[in-house]
Amino acid sequence: MKLLNILTAAVLTVSIASAEDVMKKSMSLMEQGMTQIQQGFLNNNVELIRSGSKLVKEGNSLFSHKDVIVQYLPKDKKHMVNVAAKAAKRIDLDVTVLELNLDDKAYINAANAYSDILNACARCHSIVRSW
Repeated sequence: MKLLNILTAAVLTVSIASAEDVMKKSMSLMEQGMTQIQQGFLNNNVELIRSGSKLVKEGNSLFSHKDVIVQYLPKDKKHMVNVAAKAAKRIDLDVTVLELNLDDKAYINAANAYSDILNACARCHSIVRSW
């Protein structure tokens, strides 16, 4: 029985640590991507925007499943898993819109999609982190 308790505790610890690593990697990739996108717009560099959007998409995919999100949220915020999941869906859609607008050389619309990605991030962070 004691061994079972120790194994259970070890599995939970690894699970929580894994969720933390996923969250950190996800947020880091998205931060890098958003920075690249912004630099791309400021310097008229479409390739930088494209590489940034790939990073955002990759980071968002890591942290867009409810089972991963709920492991990261504090106990008093676990009920807000849907807020984070909806933000992830919104970000995914906006990255697609950004890329399609780049293809069409509709740079104002692409910039608007970038702005909406930023708003989705800020909304989720403000609600989940109680800013």
